[in-house]
Amino acid sequence: MIIAVDTGGTKTMVARFGDEGLLLQSTKFPTPKPVDEYVSTISENIRLVAAGEPITVISMALPGIIRDGVAEWCVNLGWQNVPIRDLLAEQFPNAQILIDNDANLAGLASMKRLDPIPRCGLYISLGTGIGTALVLNGELHDALRDCEGGHIALEYKGKLVEWEEIASGRVFNKLFGPLSAETPLSAWPEIAERISVGLRALAAFVQPDVVVIGGGIGAYTDKFSSLLFGLLAESLPASIAPPQIISAPYPEETVLYGCYDNAKTIARSA
Repeated sequence: MIIAVDTGGTKTMVARFGDEGLLLQSTKFPTPKPVDEYVSTISENIRLVAAGEPITVISMALPGIIRDGVAEWCVNLGWQNVPIRDLLAEQFPNAQILIDNDANLAGLASMKRLDPIPRCGLYISLGTGIGTALVLNGELHDALRDCEGGHIALEYKGKLVEWEEIASGRVFNKLFGPLSAETPLSAWPEIAERISVGLRALAAFVQPDVVVIGGGIGAYTDKFSSLLFGLLAESLPASIAPPQIISAPYPEETVLYGCYDNAKTIARSA
């Protein structure tokens, strides 16, 4: 059995997958920030979802820089150099434990589910923070695994800020309340404009064929995608075509599917 764990800055999801990639069961709860509490809560929910069946792989996503099973830097969790794989292995000694960046896994899942798979795909997770992943021909390349587009420095209204300081879910919640289908139409132009500030810099640099937007805000991509496309068309050099902008195939579950894909890929290569 493959267990997927999507750890976000605000909420965490734990899911169980069948052999054919079908999401069989999931649970969602607020993300505990203290490491001990996180490990305890995650372990409890993994056992709940597993329902007594043997676990072969636990595939986990974390929002930050992950190397060799260590969460070196997860700013939205307040973690530095946390040996999370070893801590989970104490709880599940018979399971293989895989850990990667959440945007990388979501980007992998998103691009693999497009037809055709794009030559260059940029995934953007708009949640508590902003995560980014660059996927080339449907594959993550090791040299690009530490992309942190949400932390690029930008000038906005005369101030130097990080992109996620002006365009993340936590910022939009403060400005407009929790985004939903009922969010006033007047809010979406500003949302698109704030997203465009960082996206135009990334689009000019990597020139993706498609931009896939996931995370909590990804479910509402249709509310602002045409506005965002227009802003990019106005601001990018004439020689650079604006990318297609679409929602992730399963906006809130994309990371979970990426966890599953990662587990299956590593299992095939073993």
